Amino acid sequence: MGTHVHMDSLVGLAGLSRSNQINQLTMGWGQIAIDRVGEGWLPYLLVLKFHHMAGRPDTVLAQMQREAERVYASVLTRVWRRPHTATNRARLPVWILVPDFPVPKRAKERLRDLTPNGGLHLQGVAVVPPGSRLVEGLDGHLADDRRYCGAGSPLASVFAKRITSNLDYVHGYNFKALARGRADFDAVLILPRTSSELRSVPRLAAEPWRRPVLDRG
Repeated sequence: MGTHVHMDSLVGLAGLSRSNQINQLTMGWGQIAIDRVGEGWLPYLLVLKFHHMAGRPDTVLAQMQREAERVYASVLTRVWRRPHTATNRARLPVWILVPDFPVPKRAKERLRDLTPNGGLHLQGVAVVPPGSRLVEGLDGHLADDRRYCGAGSPLASVFAKRITSNLDYVHGYNFKALARGRADFDAVLILPRTSSELRSVPRLAAEPWRRPVLDRG
C-alpha cells in the first residue's frame, strides 16, 4: 500500500548535493501536507513505537513499515465507510512516515541502548480530510490504541497529537534521520499509494515554501 522512493527515481535531482536533495524532497513531501491543510484538512504528529524485533536493520524497518500499513488500512475504514470508492479516492488520509531515532545526548546514551530496537521508531505527519467519520479526531481515536496493538503484535504504541502551528518545522524535524545519514530516501513511507500525486517523486516545494495558517481551535 505504501510508496517508497528510491534513488533511481531521483533523476531530476541528480545534479544536486545530497543535502540539497534531502532539502528539496523534504519540502516537496511537506508541501503535500501543507496543500491539504490549506483545503481544511487537519494535521497531526504521528508516532509508532515497537517491541524489540530481531534481524538486520533493513528487515526490522520493513516490518515496522508493514505494521504502519496495517494500522493505516484499519484507520481508513474509520475515516470513510467505503474508502476505496471513486468519490473518496482523493480524500484518503495521507501519512508521511520516516524512521526516527532518539537525539544523541551523552546523558541518554545508556538509556537509548536499553530501549527496543535502539530507539528506532516511525514518526511523521498525518493529515485527515474534513467531514470524515472520525469525529473525535485522529488523536482522540488513537488515545486508546489497544485495538492496533493486540497480543503478539510488534507494535507497542501508536500516538497522534494535533499540530496547531509550525507544520513546516514539525515535518522538517521528522526528517532529521535523513539529514544525519541514519536513513535513506527509500526509508520514507508515504500512505496511501493510490493517489498519482503520491506514487513517485514528490514535486518540488513552492518557492518560497508556503506556510499554512493553522486553526488553533
